[in-house]
Amino acid sequence: MPHPATLQDVAVKAGVHRSTVSLALRNNPRISEEVRARVQRIARELDYRTNPLVTALMRSRRTHQVAKHVVLAYVTNYSTRYGWRPPHHDRPDYFPGAALRATELGYKLEDFWLGEPGMTSDRFADILINRGISGLLIGRLPPGLSELNLPWENFSAVALGLTLDKPDLHRVAEDAFASATEAMHQCMAKGYKRIGFVMSEPDDSPNMGDRWLGAFLRLQQRLAPENRIPFCEYRPKGEFADHFRSWFNTQKPDVVLATHADPIVDILAAQGGKLPQGVELFLLVNDKLHQGYTGIHSDPDSLGSLAVDMVVGMLHRGETGLPRDAHHVLVPGRWVDNTGGPLL
Repeated sequence: MPHPATLQDVAVKAGVHRSTVSLALRNNPRISEEVRARVQRIARELDYRTNPLVTALMRSRRTHQVAKHVVLAYVTNYSTRYGWRPPHHDRPDYFPGAALRATELGYKLEDFWLGEPGMTSDRFADILINRGISGLLIGRLPPGLSELNLPWENFSAVALGLTLDKPDLHRVAEDAFASATEAMHQCMAKGYKRIGFVMSEPDDSPNMGDRWLGAFLRLQQRLAPENRIPFCEYRPKGEFADHFRSWFNTQKPDVVLATHADPIVDILAAQGGKLPQGVELFLLVNDKLHQGYTGIHSDPDSLGSLAVDMVVGMLHRGETGLPRDAHHVLVPGRWVDNTGGPLL
């Protein structure tokens, strides 16, 4: 991969000093309009992009104000400002781990809400650019939204999770396929024969659900044909309880491998009982370890921290815009075996 063009590269080709290039790119009137146009044209030809960290340092020198930190933006787009965080939402919260890592590296992470009244993509970009914010973490998007339109050429951006489909940014996410594979291996190692997979909540990231199901179906082929149970797909909330009970009574699994616990627990509580003796409930999303479930735990703090590392690296290298080859860093969860079991 060719080395990114530098300020010196532009200066050499334009036949001017580096300081002249810097002023011309900022449209400083001290530089003639003709020279500004020529320098800017050459910068475009060389695909030169300013390094936001250097820009922040130079700004602090010009204004004699010490730059205490560089702000990173955590971008959200739920219908309410904090709809993406507990207790408003029970999906993984990457922000605390990301904020801590940003602080460790000398940055500050601030959350920005695209849903502000009157907010547009252009206005949002202008706010960030005027504040000198170039590093973006794109948080999980709400159900039904999978695309964001921003002038990406101005930013170094990394997405968290699998909810963003367009554009294809560098991203950090849970490795759903590896996690479901580990869960199936654990079920088999424990001697279960009829392993039932239940999509127990609506999936706000189809990529995640497809990967869970793909791993389940692949490993299900290792079971005896008579033990290959059809999976239980989620139904609209009012229909799911009856659908699950019918599936459970018909298929008679000896272990239920569910994506989320609460819907299953609610169904059992409503009928005043538990799973039959000898039938276990394991989870693919075992985020609430204090509840005592067994299953796959993916640490959102670790994922948020890793995303910050990626953004900071991009800033240091001056990498902005949409990546030619997006890097998807998928982190497997770990199996947590809580032999005590939860109180169902």
